Amino acid sequence: MRTFIACGSFLLQPLVWLAVLRIWLTSRSRIKGERHDFGSAVFSDHFELRHLLTQGVVLGLGLSIINLLMGFSLPLLWIMVYEALAFATLLLIPTTVLPVLLIVVTTLITVLGSSYITDKPDLTTVGLHWGSVPVQNYFWLVAMFFLLLGHWLANYGGRFVSPKIYAKQRGKRIAGYPWREFLVLPMVTLVPGDWLTSHLAFWPVFHIQGQSFAILVIPLLVGLRFTVFRQVPRDVYQRLGKQMIWLAVIAMAFLGWSTAQPQILPVGLIVLLVGYGFILWRAKRYDDRQQFWYSQVDDGVRVLGIRPRTPAVKLDLNAGDIILECNHQSVNSETAFYEALLTNPTYCHLRVRNMAGELKVTETAIYSGAPHEIGIVLFRDQEG
Repeated sequence: MRTFIACGSFLLQPLVWLAVLRIWLTSRSRIKGERHDFGSAVFSDHFELRHLLTQGVVLGLGLSIINLLMGFSLPLLWIMVYEALAFATLLLIPTTVLPVLLIVVTTLITVLGSSYITDKPDLTTVGLHWGSVPVQNYFWLVAMFFLLLGHWLANYGGRFVSPKIYAKQRGKRIAGYPWREFLVLPMVTLVPGDWLTSHLAFWPVFHIQGQSFAILVIPLLVGLRFTVFRQVPRDVYQRLGKQMIWLAVIAMAFLGWSTAQPQILPVGLIVLLVGYGFILWRAKRYDDRQQFWYSQVDDGVRVLGIRPRTPAVKLDLNAGDIILECNHQSVNSETAFYEALLTNPTYCHLRVRNMAGELKVTETAIYSGAPHEIGIVLFRDQEG
């Protein structure tokens, strides 16, 4: 019963609900933007919240089991600083979330504070400690962060392709594919000391090698912000996922090194943070160097996305394809495309050129008398 109460306390933490609210606002903003740009939402459901409740919980459960088997622990002061910084980030910075930076800064504050701040307050009187766990635990946390982020990017990145219209490029409108998701993982950790048990007698406690540990479930933020303009989003995020897993391997190497030289913690964390930034910078630079654009074209209409559960799903279309003909009529605008669909109200026959320049023909039945429900997302015709 005590363990159940401790796990249930996860839902009582303000950071959890602020993160849920932030995810909901991000999802709501996406849907509103899709309706503005394309007339209706590409993904009308709040899939970001669904991923929070599925992937977030599943990954958090897996990480928690591993942490308990490893005897992973974090000082209560680290947890308090992390949640305070994360709360401030979600509240005050509306455009970005920097989860790995939060982990590094929190660790440097708590660990370096115990080593270099000479007039730091004595927290032992209230049951807290500046640094009371091995430095290897912090490298373990960073390694798990990169491993989970890599897994998530490789398996979910680019699966929900939501286009957004950006500024014109050489007189043409262009679309990009932003990734704005993040997860809140319920991560179980052991907390050394007796602060929790001294204030809450019912809190579960474990005794390991003569030391007391309370059990606590904390919210771990995992996420990324990136926008693809000139590549297939799925390919980009699979590459990024593999690179994040390599960062996890490097973090584990630092973990092994720190067993002999614990003083490398600050340098190791900064190296990992710089490596993370370099990977994102290189990925962005590579995207900028590509010749392709998700832009308007004169000889057809560009496909920007496919709405789920619509006839378009069966058409073997991908974002970036150009529809040259619909029902044997040439099309060069959204209006011309739907007028061509009306010539055969129950069937759609398309001639398409893909991103590689190859031609193909595809066809499918459509909803009778409802051509606008075919589910192909295109540039809307500009008024005036």
